[in-house]
Amino acid sequence: MTASRPLKLRALLFLYGSGNILGCALALIGPALLFAGVIDRGWLAITAGLYVAGLLLGRRQPELERAIEDSLTHEQTLQRLDEVIAHAVPHLPEEVKPRLAAIRDAVAEVLPRLRGTGLHNEDLFTVRQTVLRYLPETLANYVALPPAFRVSHALKDGKTARQLLAEQLALLETQMREIVANAAKQDAQALIANGHFLEEKFRQPDFLAR
Repeated sequence: MTASRPLKLRALLFLYGSGNILGCALALIGPALLFAGVIDRGWLAITAGLYVAGLLLGRRQPELERAIEDSLTHEQTLQRLDEVIAHAVPHLPEEVKPRLAAIRDAVAEVLPRLRGTGLHNEDLFTVRQTVLRYLPETLANYVALPPAFRVSHALKDGKTARQLLAEQLALLETQMREIVANAAKQDAQALIANGHFLEEKFRQPDFLAR
């Protein structure tokens, strides 16, 4: 996926990246020491070395689980979802956290309800896909972006990744509320429709995809 991105976009991701920002900050120490008279010869090499050190120290982006195994029990699925959310929350804007909590609560409510009904296994597809793929992939793609890039660079429809994340989580929350209601009514056709809608909307969860 990275290789297919335009050169300009890859350059922007590098410039906004934590490694480059930390490297530039550390590199400023070199000229400061030179002007302070602490170092003389070799200041350029020291400056370059400080930049490389910052680049290496700051280049790691948080890694989130992008999918949850479909062989888990409902209890294990919810536990794994909680782990994904816990790792993502520190990197998310405050305004989306209540929506994420609402999605999690809807999943927790609907999983045992589906298990206790007469619905067939294929009717669980919508919830499983939401929990196992759509939500983890959406969170992982957002967190993988450099923090400054998320809020300052316009992407699809002129919106930032932060704005797109808020829209996607709002959509997921709405759909999960419908799924809870449809599961309570044991409406298999409505659940299938929910699944088709989510599949269409989240077929490509990459924020950088046009």
